[in-house]
Order: sequence, then structure tokens, then C-alpha cells
Amino acid sequence: MPKNKIYCSVCRVSFVYREEVSTEKVVICPVCGARLEIVAVSPEIEARRLPQDPQEEIYDRVHNFADLKGYVFGPEKEEVMEGLLQKNELYGDFFCPCRFDNIPENICPCLETRRNQVRKEGSCL
Repeated sequence: MPKNKIYCSVCRVSFVYREEVSTEKVVICPVCGARLEIVAVSPEIEARRLPQDPQEEIYDRVHNFADLKGYVFGPEKEEVMEGLLQKNELYGDFFCPCRFDNIPENICPCLETRRNQVRKEGSCL
């Protein structure tokens, strides 16, 4: 089985993809849940964020991440999703609505969430 290293431009982490890779294939980042489109396979694999409608993209990403981690949404889900969409509209990306700094580490899912803070503490904050 081939081992292909793919760099996720959303969470800025490389991961190994064990299936066949071809151009225009869509893969899901196992770290952040983003959909990535393979645009080149030689000399190395190049992937980019799949162009999507912002609402569709963030809903996909959040649901993929929750499925990957086994998380269940709380009652504030829609408020959080609205905050993510508002930050995307204002700042050009889905920065965590719970954090003030709009920096790469706070792109949803934020670094603390990816490092299992939710699992350890029961919530992201």
C-alpha cells in the first residue's frame, strides 16, 4: 500500500495518506477535517483547500472533525457555526469565535482543540 505524505494548508500539518493519490482527488485531513483537493502528484504531492461555499466548507470541516474525534455537539453548535461564518466574512478565514486573536493557530479547529483539550477538559474553553 503506498504511503503518501500530504501537507494540509488549513491546519499546517503533514499526514500520511495510505491510498492511491491522483490529481483532482479529494481527501479529508485526519487532523482538522478539511477537504483537500490533490492538484499535483509529481515530484511531490500538492494539495489545496477544496473550493467550497463558506457555509458548506465550515459545516463539512466541523462535522468531519467531530466524526474523526468522536465528539458530540453541544447546544451552542449553531451559535458557534454563526461565529465561524462571521469571522470568515470579516477576516477571510474560519478563526475560532471563542478566541480574540485571528492567527493561524486559531483557525478552526484551533490548535488547542486539535491537541485534545476538549477531550481532557470537556470543552474548548
